[in-house]
Amino acid sequence: MMVKKAIRYDVIQNILKNYECPDTCKAECCRNGRIHIFEDEFNLLKENDLERTKDIKSDVLIPALYVMNTPCSFLDPVNRCDIYGRRPTVCGMYPFKVNNSGISLGLQPCPLGFMIIKDISSWAMDAISRADIPAAEKVEKQMQWKMTLESYAMEFSDFHSRESLQEMQIPFDELEMLSMFLRSKNALKKINDVSDE
Repeated sequence: MMVKKAIRYDVIQNILKNYECPDTCKAECCRNGRIHIFEDEFNLLKENDLERTKDIKSDVLIPALYVMNTPCSFLDPVNRCDIYGRRPTVCGMYPFKVNNSGISLGLQPCPLGFMIIKDISSWAMDAISRADIPAAEKVEKQMQWKMTLESYAMEFSDFHSRESLQEMQIPFDELEMLSMFLRSKNALKKINDVSDE
């Protein structure tokens, strides 16, 4: 699907495979969020379960999309996804969210998003500390990242009760770099685990 390529879906999957929603996650995204799905995804869900798709309606503003009422009808009694293996694109990307910029994705401040932003911050701070730039510039850039992380932590603290959220915007090229960073970090961890045996 061209849309998945345009929004770097594969890169997002490479990033997300390094994380799991914590047990404390209450599926706020599925219970209270606005869930958009593509027409082909709607048709597939409808084919497999007509009853649970009866409240999914065409989006008035964007006819190519459908909107699912929340809580999502595909949540099980303990708020876990019954169709996880064939969930819609928007669900497979969460906590990343498509925006209108065409050059970045938003990162929602949920428990999983906060784990990701901490890793991004750690990666950025490490890169800054090794950069060949003046010491004052390093300090300034590291302070900016520290403030970004603190701001994100404040958004995260009560994200489930807010009308609107401050998402962190992550450019596509930085997503690619994060994916490579996580891959190398995990490879290094595996090497260390083997040498510890």
